[in-house]
Amino acid sequence: MYLGDLRLGDTLDFTFTTRRFTTGAPFTLAGSPTIAAYVDDSTTEITAGITLSADFDSRTGLNHVRVVATSGNGFATATNVHLVITAGTVDSVSVVGEVIGTFSIEARSALRSTVAGRPLDVSTGGEAGIDWANIGSPTTAQTLSGTTIDPDQVVASVVGAVGSVTGLTPATVHADLDDLQSRLPAALVGGRMDSVVGAMGAGVLTAAALAADAIDAILDDPIGDSTLTLRQALRVLVAGMAGKLSGAATATITIRNVADSADVIVASVDASGNRSAVVVTP
Repeated sequence: MYLGDLRLGDTLDFTFTTRRFTTGAPFTLAGSPTIAAYVDDSTTEITAGITLSADFDSRTGLNHVRVVATSGNGFATATNVHLVITAGTVDSVSVVGEVIGTFSIEARSALRSTVAGRPLDVSTGGEAGIDWANIGSPTTAQTLSGTTIDPDQVVASVVGAVGSVTGLTPATVHADLDDLQSRLPAALVGGRMDSVVGAMGAGVLTAAALAADAIDAILDDPIGDSTLTLRQALRVLVAGMAGKLSGAATATITIRNVADSADVIVASVDASGNRSAVVVTP
């Protein structure tokens, strides 16, 4: 009888009955009986890992055989095995050469589970189930284009990898991400993030960072509650500085507006300390 297609390393248990030739009734297998296995067309007998129990459970003629089909006992995959009585008699008649069973080792089933005794998991449509932890060629990027990924699970996976070190939890990370997202602009302006600078570190603003007309725009902007522009205020300041000069000779400072050559400030001080400043604006 064919006993099935085994996996290498499996243990096979089965029974067979020996009968008296004259009556056909079950009869004890005697004469120090032994069982050997023949693999494919080889004449090499395998006896390792094969156990025979005659009159199993005290039942006359019932024989139990256990085969431990491991590579260490001489068995191999993609083979066919025949179990044969190599010693023994039934009612004093030799039964040597009697075939009691055959089986194969990973030679029949095209598809089998890698875990003993576990059937292949399939969907209701018959498709094989997918184990995300066991994908072929794992170094190849998986697009998962038809799979919806739960962001909470992604966060949990990332946090789980570092949580034991940082003390983070998925809930706190998720809350922080939501808070950060609410602070970001809804859209870019000219391909850049539009933001308002509330403070700036010392020594970070350079001439190259300023627009070409930035200084002129600042100088021409009114300051405080007065009607003076910053440019006009600087003119008055320079005139006052010129008035503070002292010495034996008369000192004069003249400032000309490059943008308006007719706009001139003349500030002077004489040897007696008299100060004067004139702002000429057309």
